[in-house]
Amino acid sequence: MPTAQNVEVKKVNVNVIEVSASSLDEIEEMASKDVEDTKEKLESERNALGEKITDFDTYTKNVDKVKAFYDQALKQTELLSIRLREYAYKYAELVMNEDASYKVKYKDLSGIYEYIYDDAAKTMYDIYDKTLKDMYDIYYDGVIKAAYDVVDYEQWYDARSDAYDDWYDARSDAYDIWYDTRSDIYDFQYDLRSEVYDHDDKRAQKKMDKFKKSILRMKEDVND
Repeated sequence: MPTAQNVEVKKVNVNVIEVSASSLDEIEEMASKDVEDTKEKLESERNALGEKITDFDTYTKNVDKVKAFYDQALKQTELLSIRLREYAYKYAELVMNEDASYKVKYKDLSGIYEYIYDDAAKTMYDIYDKTLKDMYDIYYDGVIKAAYDVVDYEQWYDARSDAYDDWYDARSDAYDIWYDTRSDIYDFQYDLRSEVYDHDDKRAQKKMDKFKKSILRMKEDVND
């Protein structure tokens, strides 16, 4: 079973939108599955680590591994956030390339809101609200709290305070990633649909280009 120490972060091509899909249904399924798979992978790594840290002593000896898990969880969450933006872009690209009326394209673009923003990206919240939240119960309110009457108070207090700070910081960062992801996807689909509604192909393409550029910039930043 994988642990936080051997997590492999997939290399990404920073120059292209990496979504190999030829239909809207395929993108919808890919986005939903990607979020679920990422959550399951992180929870598996979290649980594997928890099985090794069963008391205060093993916690203090492996606190670096707990911190490493937080770092990797945030990395995976950030990469997921980029992929969700890529799904939204590819979804829009397929719709905009349809041989269809503006009315049909306007309607089809609503799928970005329904399936990417309000489904996959919304479910991504579970990483913040469950996957990382449970770390509080496992360590801060679990093995560390249980050692209150067993170890030196100052050592216990410092360990518990540090554990809380690490947990709080990781969740705050995860929340920010989730919030920014949904905001960007919402703004993109809203702006693009507005241009399609106005039958303005030139401005619609500018919205597409701007969103793609922001995604590629994020991919560069995360791989620096």
